[in-house]
Formats: sequence, C-alpha cells, structure tokens
Amino acid sequence: MKAFMTSTLLIAAPMLIAQSAPPAGQGKAQTPPPVEVKRVPSPAPKPTAKDGVPSPEQYPFTKLIGALEDAPNPKPSPSTELKLDAPPSDVPKDWPAAKDVPLPETAKEALNASQPWMTEKQAPAPGKDGRVLYTFGAGLPTVVCAPLRVCVLELEAGEKVTGEPHIGDSVRWTIAPATSGRTDQPTSMIVIKPKQAGLDTNLLVTTDRRAYYIRLISKPEEYLARIAFSYPDDGAAQWKVHLARQEQRQKENADAVRVEPVETIDNLYFDYRVTGGDDYMRPTRVVDDGKKTFIQMPTGTAVREAPVLVVVGPEGKPEVVNYRVKGDLYIVDRLFERGALLLGVGKKQRRAEIVRGTYRTSKGNKASGKDVYRDFNPDEQKKD
Repeated sequence: MKAFMTSTLLIAAPMLIAQSAPPAGQGKAQTPPPVEVKRVPSPAPKPTAKDGVPSPEQYPFTKLIGALEDAPNPKPSPSTELKLDAPPSDVPKDWPAAKDVPLPETAKEALNASQPWMTEKQAPAPGKDGRVLYTFGAGLPTVVCAPLRVCVLELEAGEKVTGEPHIGDSVRWTIAPATSGRTDQPTSMIVIKPKQAGLDTNLLVTTDRRAYYIRLISKPEEYLARIAFSYPDDGAAQWKVHLARQEQRQKENADAVRVEPVETIDNLYFDYRVTGGDDYMRPTRVVDDGKKTFIQMPTGTAVREAPVLVVVGPEGKPEVVNYRVKGDLYIVDRLFERGALLLGVGKKQRRAEIVRGTYRTSKGNKASGKDVYRDFNPDEQKKD
C-alpha cells in the first residue's frame, strides 16, 4: 500500500511544479497558495474464488472463534445428552417392550413336573472304545464339547435317523451325519462341533425307534469324544423273544412225541424182528397200521447221533426212504418188509436190521437176521 502511494506522489510532483512556475518575460512570479494533498487509500482487492472454492477471507472466522471462546459452555440437558456407549437399535419406536408373561397354574405344575427329569443325576458308565454310556430315558443326558474338537453321538445299530436333527443354536453349533459298521445294519452317528466355548443349548434327534433329547455344553478344553446309550427296554424285548422261542421249541417237542392216531386198532401189525446194533440204536418197538410204519427208538436217541433208515427196494437193493423224526419216534409213510438202521460207514459201520413177519425168501422161508445182513452187505452177496 505504501509503495502504491509513493509512486502516485512522484508522478504528481512535476505537474504541480510546472503549474506554479510564471511564464517567461513576466515579472516576478507570485507565490501560489499551498495545495493540500490528501492521501486516499485505494480499495482493497476483493478475494476471488479459485476452482470454485470460496476464499476464507470472505468470512470473519477470527471474530467467530473469539466469540465462541469467550462464551460459557452450556450444559446439555438429560434429554439431549448423547450416549456413545449405546449401540444403535433397529427396533421401531412404537415396538412394545418385552414383558414377562405370567404363567397359569397348569403351566407352573407342568414345569415343576419336568424339573426332576431335567435335573436328575444320571451316572454315566464307561463303554467300549472310549464310549460313555447313558441310560436312555433315565434323565437328560449332557454332552460336553470343545472348540476344534469332534464329539460323536452314536445311536443303536440298525437305527435310522428319520429327519434332520433340530438344535437350539444352529449358528454357533454345527452338526453333521455319519455312519459306520456293516452295510446291512449300519450304526448312525451325529458329529457335533461348537464354534466357541461357553455355549449352552439343546438337541433333538428323531429316529425310527425313539427320540433323543440332549443338552449340549461347550467348554474351552474339556470334551467327550464318544457318547452312546444303553437301552433297558431292549433287554426286556430280548427276554420276550427268548421265552417265545423256548415255548415254540417245547411245543414242537410235544408234537413230536405225540403219535398220529390210527384209524382202528384192528389194523395194527406187530410182527417185526429186530437184530444187530447196540442198545442206543436198536429199536424197542416196530409197528404199522397198514399205511405207515412206526419205529420207536430207545430213550436218549434224540440227544445222540441219529441212525439213517434204509429199506430194501423191490429189486433187492437198499434205498433211502422218506421218513420224519418226532422225538424218539421214526415215522415212515409206507410199509416195508426189510430195512435197517445204519450208523457210520465202512468196517466200523453199525446196523440194526428190521424184518417184517410177512417177508419170505426165495425158498419160501421166513427171512432171518442173516438174510437181511446179506442184503445190506455187498461182500456177503459176493460169497453167494
């Protein structure tokens, strides 16, 4: 600013001197009156905006800052105070606040009735291959798991999971299916893994035999690797099956001992000769009713090796005949004149010969034990 005023005075000074000098040839110059020079400050250039950004000189920030520093700090009212520790909420303002719903008496009684099962102490038992066995139905089983560890819940062999298991906290717990064992009767398993420690939830698994309700707890380090169950009801069912089978066997034995009735006693024929054999394979009685032949064996034959019955066919050769055994009784659905009970093979073979009284040799005589022996012994037939 000073440089601008100085340059203005330097330009105006010669002009003033020229005006005050008298023209040549005139008399003594008269002294002109003094001229007053006033300093007129030039207007300050207005600040311009650069690139569309206003200059700070257009706004009195200094005065505003000073006024704010001198003014007292107002205290915020409780209604306008901002709480920085409270997270923003997405709940609408008109949403009703959560309230504890009062329970009716029946609901309270139901809770009291379920508490013993929920809190009942169920002592687990050790099982094979590191399993921990809980008794199914005795109380609420608790499975303890840990992050980065696998817990396996094993079901009964052959039991099939009918639907996807339901878990209370599906975000921080993961469950997956698995199987092991034979393909015809596999063992279904549930693999359980928590994502962090300090969790407490429950799990429901439904199968084709029962429903499992389990509590899940996650700990930092402690966990159960394998959990299985023992089933008291299955033991009772196995006893029922065993008793039913035993009763069926007794009934079959009774049917075997009972001889089918004959049409009339007049048709019974008792004239049979039995030779050879020993006391354990020689029949005690042989009789027929004209249609069937009944051979009664000595007591104890049913628990020993049973001999095989063969008869001499029409061509004079031995052949196996169809018969059934009921207890100590052989029942043959036909009549025969020569037969034998054979036990063993070769030279150590034992036989008991049976000859009906109606049998006659080629000479017309009754057959003896030697004749039957010769029919069943090829070596004797060669001697003839």
